[in-house]
Amino acid sequence: MAENSIIYINGEFKPLAEAKISVLDQGFLLGDAVFDVVSAWNGYIFKLDEHLDRFEDSLRATRMNCSLDKEGWRKAIIDTVKLNNLKSASIRFIATRGISKEVIADPRDNSPTEIIWVAPYVFLADETGRKEGIKLMISHLRGFTPDTLDPRYKCVDRLHYQLAKMEALDAGYDDLIWLDNNGHVAEGPASNIFIIKNGIMYTPGDGILRGITRQVFIDLAKTINMEVNLCNISTFDLFTADEIFTTSTAGGALPIKEVSGRKVKDSVPGTITKKLDSLYWRLRESGEGSTLIN
Repeated sequence: MAENSIIYINGEFKPLAEAKISVLDQGFLLGDAVFDVVSAWNGYIFKLDEHLDRFEDSLRATRMNCSLDKEGWRKAIIDTVKLNNLKSASIRFIATRGISKEVIADPRDNSPTEIIWVAPYVFLADETGRKEGIKLMISHLRGFTPDTLDPRYKCVDRLHYQLAKMEALDAGYDDLIWLDNNGHVAEGPASNIFIIKNGIMYTPGDGILRGITRQVFIDLAKTINMEVNLCNISTFDLFTADEIFTTSTAGGALPIKEVSGRKVKDSVPGTITKKLDSLYWRLRESGEGSTLIN
């Protein structure tokens, strides 16, 4: 991020060097915070309403109070993007439970810290990875279950993500996928996963973050009359898929060429992956489903 970036923090716009939180903030001390990430492309913020709705769900589920309502967050996000003079950007907005009045915090009583920071648009993979595909490792770590911490909480505590990522990188992979506690394929640290087999698309239906870009690709597949199944997927299904790709706000579809040593048998990216990604970027370029920055 550029040193001259402008950050929104608690109702003020500050240069990056001046945007600070307290060492007593519960977001720092306990990871007690929720966030979301949305992106802008050529002057349009994509699916901002959907991201704000998901963020509000996280706030409500965590019983976290905010000074901003949905429209307040929307305005602050647009204003922050404008101040940073970026037409294509990655935009992260965060709410922490703030500073407790007591050493032993009562989480019901909070004065939130609200932050928005904007950076130039980021892709999950470099140009080679986007063109030729990346390698995924199946992590030994498992995704959270709804009876522990429902994956639909988009919270800032990412320690298990970091541990899994280091494990994958050390093993020579580009990224990872993990399974749920029943051994079914779940998701990656920053993406949802799809497979294509015999012209049919499959993606996990439960135990995952409700990816906004994931839903866009499901909808796009239906526009070209593809059958889409939201269901349990096993590692065997990954190993024998015709095509595999992940989706995220950071780049749309990312083709996968190998999973834990098993190479995808067809060309990478596959025909359907390329078709859907083309439709996605056509949608981004059109501004449909987007919020104009200016």
